[in-house]
Amino acid sequence: MATQAERRKATREALVKAGRASFARAGYDATHTNEILAVARVSRGAMYHHFASKQALFEAVFIAESKATIAGAAAAASHTGSPLENLLSACLAWLAAAREPVTAAILLDQGPQVLGWKRARDLEGEFSLGGMKRAIQLASEAGELEVGSIDLAARILNAVLAELALAAVHHRDEADPARQERMIRQVLSGFRPQTD
Repeated sequence: MATQAERRKATREALVKAGRASFARAGYDATHTNEILAVARVSRGAMYHHFASKQALFEAVFIAESKATIAGAAAAASHTGSPLENLLSACLAWLAAAREPVTAAILLDQGPQVLGWKRARDLEGEFSLGGMKRAIQLASEAGELEVGSIDLAARILNAVLAELALAAVHHRDEADPARQERMIRQVLSGFRPQTD
């Protein structure tokens, strides 16, 4: 028999899953909580026990989508002898995931509108910047990159990835993976050690 903590966790996960599907399909404004409750098979009281509002539920969906996309990219990344190539591989895997319709709808289209640009950016950065910093640190230690600030380099690369993802979603001619890889390589080349 499930414990109360396990039931609470299952209810929360059902709400996030139902919210993800509804928000991606209909958009935040057109999604009614009744639909989410029906799909999740929970009561309104149970929903408000976990989330103070529809926006709070959306934020939980955004966080779950962000974490899953970043974890998927990290898992899909190559693990070669080159930390720089591993970083590039993870970036490309994240871009591929961000082009998926549901992920794009939640993270790129609705997130900044519903949560506000700064909140959406801060949440996404909370989950991605740590891994990005570690990857840049490893590439720096291997002599493949030379950056004055690992934190700033991670923020710059994060911003480039966000812009490439937006371009891929909104401008089909910018979605070519080979073209996007060339762009990331060009950005990373600016972090290469300077030779005399």
